[in-house]
Amino acid sequence: MMKKNIHFLGIDIGGAHTKLIGLDNKKSIIFVNQLQFPIWKGTENLNNYFKKINKNIGNIPCGITMTAELCDNFKDRLIGVKKIIKCTKKLKLKKYYFCNQKNKLLINPDLKSIASMNWLATAEFIKEKVSNCIVVDFGSTSTDLILIKDKKIINKYYDDFGRLNNSELVYTGLTRTPTSSLTNKVKINNKDFHVMSEFFSNTADLYRINKLLSKNMDLYPTCDFRSKSIKNSYKRLARNFGIDFKKKDFDFIHSLSKKLISIQLNKIFTEINKFKKINSVRAEFPLIICGIGKEVMKKYCKKQKIKVIDFKKFLKGNNSKINEASYHAPATSCALMVSDLN
Repeated sequence: MMKKNIHFLGIDIGGAHTKLIGLDNKKSIIFVNQLQFPIWKGTENLNNYFKKINKNIGNIPCGITMTAELCDNFKDRLIGVKKIIKCTKKLKLKKYYFCNQKNKLLINPDLKSIASMNWLATAEFIKEKVSNCIVVDFGSTSTDLILIKDKKIINKYYDDFGRLNNSELVYTGLTRTPTSSLTNKVKINNKDFHVMSEFFSNTADLYRINKLLSKNMDLYPTCDFRSKSIKNSYKRLARNFGIDFKKKDFDFIHSLSKKLISIQLNKIFTEINKFKKINSVRAEFPLIICGIGKEVMKKYCKKQKIKVIDFKKFLKGNNSKINEASYHAPATSCALMVSDLN
């Protein structure tokens, strides 16, 4: 339930999830919500939720960012931006859209400057907090890499094509990435086991098997639309290796799941190292970690002895709320930045 005492709101409208962060008048996090709204199926759920917001809170300042415009039900991204803006017009709030213009939060921005700028919202917030760092936002679908050097954002690209091909965006995530996209084979005891290029399982299954995925982050249907039990995750992953899962396969499939997680995380860190090399970063900058995969990232970094700073360090509120908010850095950043305007 949305709280009446919210004074500032941040919304990040993604293709799969919409995230909301509410602040009180002292800029403490008091409301966090992540909703499963697959925009590629339409915007009806989003519209209905915005109507609920209008019933619960008054005309407060709200910072809005988005990536949902890339959904393939829109003919192109600009049409997607226009459709999503149309949805947000239903909100009876003082709306500011985050954009890549001189003033980052505008009431009437150039629409082309809004598309897929949620990572930049996080960057703009963090550059005021840390002089030198690399932000790693490990989300459900993708991983954003942001370089802050001498309190300046060093990233050079503002479109997905440029970011993907210059180690600024890694298209792999904690829950929605098909297993077969991670690799075409997995080595166990010096033997290669090939992966079927089928959408039988995804990364949610891998993290579920290893008890690294909390229920509040596990929102999407499974690949076979069966339950999210650990046993069914074993079955789905086994299918990607041509196996009808039986009890005797337990240890083998578990080993495959652990290897696949390592492959995914190594892939992200390979891109981090490329990113550093491209931008001549020789010093060991700390990693600011956020996104729903931050706990997984934290464990990996601890093993590798990599220095990390949790995004929640820069937030105010009770520990539970700031921890939840750190899963949704762009929405949190929008809420905090819009609070500075008012």
